[in-house]
Amino acid sequence: MARGDQTHPSKRSSNILLQPFGIAVLVLSLLLAGPLAGLAQEATPPGVVLEDGERLRDDQTFRVGVNRNLVGGPEDYWYSHASLQVYEPLIKYDDNFNLLPSLATEWTLSPDGLVWEFTLRDDVNFSNGEPFTSATVLANVEHSKAKSGQPSQFLGGIFFDEIYGNPVVTAVDDYTVAFSYEEPRPLLPYAIANHYSVQWWEGQFDENWNFTDLPIGTGPFTLVDWERDQFATLARNENYWGQKPTITGIEVRIYPNENSRLSALKAGEVDALAELGAVLPAQAGELEGDDDYVVASYPTACNTFLIFNGTAAPFDDVRIRQALNLAIDRDAFVNDLLYGYGMPAKGVILQQNERWFNENPDQQLRWNIEDATALLNEATGGERVSVDLLFHPPGQNLHGWPYPLMATYLQAILQPVGFDVNLVQQELAVVTEELTQGNWQLSLYNNCWSSGEPNYQIRRTLGSDSALHLTNHGGYNNPEVDALLDQALVELDSEVQIDLYKQAQAIGLEEAAIAPLFDQETIIAYRPFVKGLTQRIAYAPTFETVYLVEDE
Repeated sequence: MARGDQTHPSKRSSNILLQPFGIAVLVLSLLLAGPLAGLAQEATPPGVVLEDGERLRDDQTFRVGVNRNLVGGPEDYWYSHASLQVYEPLIKYDDNFNLLPSLATEWTLSPDGLVWEFTLRDDVNFSNGEPFTSATVLANVEHSKAKSGQPSQFLGGIFFDEIYGNPVVTAVDDYTVAFSYEEPRPLLPYAIANHYSVQWWEGQFDENWNFTDLPIGTGPFTLVDWERDQFATLARNENYWGQKPTITGIEVRIYPNENSRLSALKAGEVDALAELGAVLPAQAGELEGDDDYVVASYPTACNTFLIFNGTAAPFDDVRIRQALNLAIDRDAFVNDLLYGYGMPAKGVILQQNERWFNENPDQQLRWNIEDATALLNEATGGERVSVDLLFHPPGQNLHGWPYPLMATYLQAILQPVGFDVNLVQQELAVVTEELTQGNWQLSLYNNCWSSGEPNYQIRRTLGSDSALHLTNHGGYNNPEVDALLDQALVELDSEVQIDLYKQAQAIGLEEAAIAPLFDQETIIAYRPFVKGLTQRIAYAPTFETVYLVEDE
């Protein structure tokens, strides 16, 4: 039951008012049963579970430390990141990339695969009270087209053709929208879920599709103030169509330095550290045994892997790539370097992407030192291979992992197999330049995926025309894999489509197009009085379920 629907005890029968004693009883009963009962009900709103002796704080303002800016500003396609929950998409996905309704309640594909029809919720208003309708969706499609290819602080921006193709979008009625194509587009819902079907109020754009003021969405919170590199302030959306959060406001404080973040938590400046990269594995290990903190980790849509320059020796030889891949014990890598915070990689895409991930153990990564040594000797005639490993120091945003430690660890474990690894640390900008120039051999690489759509993940990892293999000189080019991806993109039989994507993964893994290391986890830490805080795979903390209890 929504908070606004709570009922209060009804007044006594009016005949009591005829007697003075009755008046006294009435007053006492109103004081004790009416207002106080209402307060007690307010103390336990839906979603709140209070243990024995716990009570909600009067001040439900949540203070959270993050490691990056979550507001891009009026020219950014998203303006605010999904983590702030100012906007909502048509479709969202769960922590295994399965699709879930959001502002669209259902979506159906015509038998020929050419028309997607989305049914919208008819009970949603924006935070300013304006209704959400088909006109909103059409306007946001135009916004996406206008911003396509433009820089964004988040996810590299939107590339409309890659995500949407070339649809004709029409309003069937006020709450139904159709996307029509000239060729089948069976994966559209996966492509647009979460980040790429953002719905902003259509009345807030200027002639260049920039925001004219603070963003107006349908989410459980509104952005009321922000300053780059400093803070973002959120308020509860009192017009929210769903269950309103218990917390009434959020103070998001930005600490780019990992030590400053941890100090802020310990000093009581913030109640929690959350969102992507907020807590490093070593810091989590430090906090784990302290009863003053709760530490938790959750799978996130990011992975870390090694990439090869396959356009030049030595990694233009598939056997040398395969040997390096076989030489890495990924379980030990995660346990030794990351305190167990991470999931040892099994394939070329995230294993949480359960519908599309190739779960066949015979077609997954394996560790075998003997096979690795034999392959390397076969390729080199018994000669050792000297390799430069390029990496950058830990940084902000997606790049906070201990790359120097990873590089040193890899250097040590590859040496017995026959690889002499030279460590080359450069600043991130230099690493990016070296990759595009092709002046590298082996590099640590990090990617965060904005979509669980398999074409998006697999083509960007294995496709010959991907930035990884074309722009950055990865060089992997297998026409069979490209053909499988092209066929899967338009395949209407879901079982056949899944099999095509799994075939592509198996080939790419066998030919060591990349060397996956681990699927990342987001680590959060918070004070015990913070309740209901978890972390979604798509980076967003569950701010909407947070509530604060009195500290003991």
